[in-house]
Amino acid sequence: MAFAQLPVELLDAICQHAQPADLAVLSRTCSSFQLVAQRHLYRRLSISTASHNLQAVVTLAKKPELASIVREFSLRAESATTFKPFLQLVGIVLSRMTELVSLDLFVAPDASWILSGMRCSYPRLLHFSSSFSFDGHVAEFLSRTDALLELEVDGISTSSNALLVPGLPTQSIPHLSQFVGSVHVARVIVPGRPVESIHLLSGDLTVEDVITLANSTSHVLILGATTTSPPLPILDSLSQNMTSLIYLRLMTTCDFLEGSQPSFYEHTARALSSLTDLKGFELGGLHWANAQKDLKDRQLVWQSQPFVAEDIVTEDIELDSDLFYVY
Repeated sequence: MAFAQLPVELLDAICQHAQPADLAVLSRTCSSFQLVAQRHLYRRLSISTASHNLQAVVTLAKKPELASIVREFSLRAESATTFKPFLQLVGIVLSRMTELVSLDLFVAPDASWILSGMRCSYPRLLHFSSSFSFDGHVAEFLSRTDALLELEVDGISTSSNALLVPGLPTQSIPHLSQFVGSVHVARVIVPGRPVESIHLLSGDLTVEDVITLANSTSHVLILGATTTSPPLPILDSLSQNMTSLIYLRLMTTCDFLEGSQPSFYEHTARALSSLTDLKGFELGGLHWANAQKDLKDRQLVWQSQPFVAEDIVTEDIELDSDLFYVY
């Protein structure tokens, strides 16, 4: 049987394993191959200044049928965003990608206006990350992404017109499970939604913030944050309000090791022990040690005193071992 006479289903299966360069060649051989090859070639698009393929945005703007094929779209073009016509083309292209599952937009933080022209809904969008500040354009876009599970946005806009954090209706992004962004935006996004994973890249976590974020409608399982406050009050609040934590990473500018007393480690161990599901804890870049009580008891016992030199037998450590590099 000639290759051109193969059933469409078999051609589709072959294209699933072909490289992009091969798909591009196949799409130019004859019209019968073009649709099948283009469907795979444009399904996942990664465009960036580093890859020198920004021209793909122009192609998608000229050919709406190609834009409608895209399911995963990533654009990283910070250096190109000084050109407003280019951003306008991006907005046109995005308005035609209504079947998107994943969207990554890393252009100028103040270019969120490109979302305002996208009046269509994105019923299948599960992942959205961007360099945009959380402003009215982003909030309005999120109101049209009912299936969204993962969200990453920057902090609050610093423009003179953005004095307050935009509100987000409670019915928006009702299934959100992961948030990455600033603590200021998390205060708006997390409460009332089933967020299980929170990564705060900026802002100062306070005891009040812990209480607010605990108002997620699901158990918070993963938390990463930074604070300028002493860690013990934060840990106490977490042990009371986020009792289902599995992993906790707390960075702090407070020099908690300077003059730390044994009571500090004991207090920390007590707080961690009350988090019965906790498997890993990092404080200020230090991984807190833990051990299992016994084979029958799965509860972990956390480090309750500082390490001293006598605790480590140096002659038993090989220089190329993992333990050597950890310490």
